[in-house]
Amino acid sequence: MNFTHRYPLNVAGKFYVDDQCTDCDLCRECAPQNIRRDDRYGQSYVFKQPESEEEVAAIMEGVEGCPTEAVRNDGDLHDWNQEPIIDWNERLRRYGYDVDFEIAVPVVPFEDTAEEERIAMSKWMGENKKAWWKRLFHG
Repeated sequence: MNFTHRYPLNVAGKFYVDDQCTDCDLCRECAPQNIRRDDRYGQSYVFKQPESEEEVAAIMEGVEGCPTEAVRNDGDLHDWNQEPIIDWNERLRRYGYDVDFEIAVPVVPFEDTAEEERIAMSKWMGENKKAWWKRLFHG
């Protein structure tokens, strides 16, 4: 997804996990010194940015291996204190969770960003459809 969909428990920095996390455990297995699971909702998050080359390598393994691309490494391109985040409280309440994240940055309804991303995905698919079919049938 994108930076707007980052999980509220992520610490500010280059690495973060967004709402595409499926709780597969791969990133936590790769980088247990940096990524934890919020057991309340089955969501991974970066609790500590990497401080050594080994930690960077471990978390990059999670970035590159994540089946849903939920582990991201572009957080240093964003303003963590100003850029909006989806309303995680409203989103999780839809699924019956009693949640109350304190979010200090602007909050936008999930539906607003989901529609923007649906349009972007449709555009991407249209632009890449020929290449996809070509690769599929012509190697």
